[in-house]
Amino acid sequence: MSDYSDDEVVSRGRRRSHRPRDDGDGEPRWRQEVEQDPAKREALARDLIYRALGMRDHSRAELRAKLAKKGFDEELTERMLDKFVAAGLIDDAAFAERWVQSRHQFSGRGRRALAQELRSKGVGAEEATAALDTVSREDERERAAELVERKLARVEIPEDRAERDKLTQRLVGMLGRRGYHPSLAMSVVLDAVREKADAGRG
Repeated sequence: MSDYSDDEVVSRGRRRSHRPRDDGDGEPRWRQEVEQDPAKREALARDLIYRALGMRDHSRAELRAKLAKKGFDEELTERMLDKFVAAGLIDDAAFAERWVQSRHQFSGRGRRALAQELRSKGVGAEEATAALDTVSREDERERAAELVERKLARVEIPEDRAERDKLTQRLVGMLGRRGYHPSLAMSVVLDAVREKADAGRG
């Protein structure tokens, strides 16, 4: 159970804090006051986390990096993140699953690319594996086929074998850049090219 409420955050957000001018040494007075007041530091850290989560889902590691960039110390950072985890507002497992489903469905990313993206966001191996398992090999193949069909809709299948091979290589490369395994990419592309060529002859 969190020791802060959404009402408190909403109220805090409505009260625009006034930041005094520099006190002469180049350091804003408000920053000096915050650094000397643990309660103010905690309030600022909390508000930063809420603002970040209001924009989009974040992993714990991403939020940790944001707080570090703003100069918050490690002890305060971990304490605040623990509170958000306890409140259910930070959940790396749920974040990873939503990320995988969204990137696979809307951006056409394969499992290899998704795994790399989750690593870059600091998601742990256990949470990442569980999220990646929500995309089956059949799901991956179907999405890859959709991407290839979309490309082939704008081109004609060359009669020349060498030109057809170049087209195949380009399509396999496209899937590879999106994180699809080479063997899956080749199989999907060959099937799609063959199917369109047969339809053209019919």
